[in-house]
Amino acid sequence: MSLVGLLVHDWQFAAVPSALCALTAAVYLGAVRRTPRPWPAAHTLAFLAGLATIVVALDSGIGAQDGQRLSAHMLQHVLLLDLAPPLLLEGMPGRLLLAVLGRPYRRRVGRALMVVGHQLGPIRCLVIYTVVLLGTHVPVIFDAALVHPLLHDAQHVAYLLAGTILWWPLLGSPNPRRVGPVPRLLYLTAAMVPMTLFGAWLNRDPTLLYPLYAAPARSLGISALADQQQAGAIMWVLGTAVMGLLGLVTVVRSLLAAERRQQARERHELAGEVAG
Repeated sequence: MSLVGLLVHDWQFAAVPSALCALTAAVYLGAVRRTPRPWPAAHTLAFLAGLATIVVALDSGIGAQDGQRLSAHMLQHVLLLDLAPPLLLEGMPGRLLLAVLGRPYRRRVGRALMVVGHQLGPIRCLVIYTVVLLGTHVPVIFDAALVHPLLHDAQHVAYLLAGTILWWPLLGSPNPRRVGPVPRLLYLTAAMVPMTLFGAWLNRDPTLLYPLYAAPARSLGISALADQQQAGAIMWVLGTAVMGLLGLVTVVRSLLAAERRQQARERHELAGEVAG
């Protein structure tokens, strides 16, 4: 079965992640209904799309075969590490929480979020993302996750957290650090380098990096080495494309926001000159 076919076949809803995603969606929608002002529909749709991405990654055929096909694992990796986190952050859950909390709690939570923002500087976030990306694919660690279900689940959680940390300096809100358009571009370019290099190496390596995939691949009637090459292409091409596209959107938005701020300053200065 093709990887595209896995999106519609072999769905097996895992109780814990499915329940957590459903509960999170219910809490978010409940908070939206309690906001004193209308909450932008775009934020709601983005957050729900992020949760849906997690469900597809874990409960569809992709999740069912991630222990049998490295290509399925790598597609799951792109969904959990590179796509779901920016969608969830675009839902502005931090701002939504502040909007529905009472004043005393709002101050405390707001201060906590600002502390998190100060701690999650771009360099630190980039290091954490790279360590998780490459560290979980070290053969001894990767093989252990294939054998032990709890480690496998921990790997999924690590991907979601690392992706969220990577995108926090760009999309986290409220965030005391404002990253300009050019630093955004440099930041995302640096984030794509390890993913691109590892994916290209995996695609070109003539040896099987993870021998535990050999037997499952034979049972599926596919070549484990060819599947590894496909996995490398997914990480190299698809992962880079997803991050590049989303990064381009954030850079354009940052440019537009900077232009609006400049126009506002010019209007303020002009008003001051007229009043003077």
